[in-house]
Amino acid sequence: MALAEVHEEEGGGGHEEKQAACRPLGKRRCRMQTFRIWDINQKTFYLRNNQLVAGYLQGPNIKLEEKIDMVPIDPRAMFLGIHGGKLCLSCVKSGDDIKLQLEAVNITDLSKTREQNTRFSFNRLDNGHTTSFESAACPGWFLCTAVEADQPVSLTNRPEDTLVVTKFYFQEDQ
Repeated sequence: MALAEVHEEEGGGGHEEKQAACRPLGKRRCRMQTFRIWDINQKTFYLRNNQLVAGYLQGPNIKLEEKIDMVPIDPRAMFLGIHGGKLCLSCVKSGDDIKLQLEAVNITDLSKTREQNTRFSFNRLDNGHTTSFESAACPGWFLCTAVEADQPVSLTNRPEDTLVVTKFYFQEDQ
């Protein structure tokens, strides 16, 4: 499993609007949408020490829940982020190691036409009521949580492993 950590990146400027730089299928500009996400074991995402973690939030801690910001690239692919699209999820290769990172990049500054942005792209795979997210940069690697609570959100290339969860409920935030 590869862990998600926050990494700063130069630039990334500040479009305050929620319009993204993508135009799926040559149509209108995309809008950033916010979603609630939780795994099939009911663990939600939150930040702990600059790391995206999945756990059971109750009582006053429920306000720590991180919503997922999404900008569609095409009908299946999307950019994913948190904190109003200011931190983006990315799949990064380092030698033989593949890990999930949170990068300080504005989600609305990403474009599907820039090759370096592939690391921020995820393919949404719907299966009934659940959704899995496969890295576009690292095919066969999926967003996952550990079965144990309060562990980092990461990537796995073994979605059938019983120690990880790759199926999520993904619902637009109202």
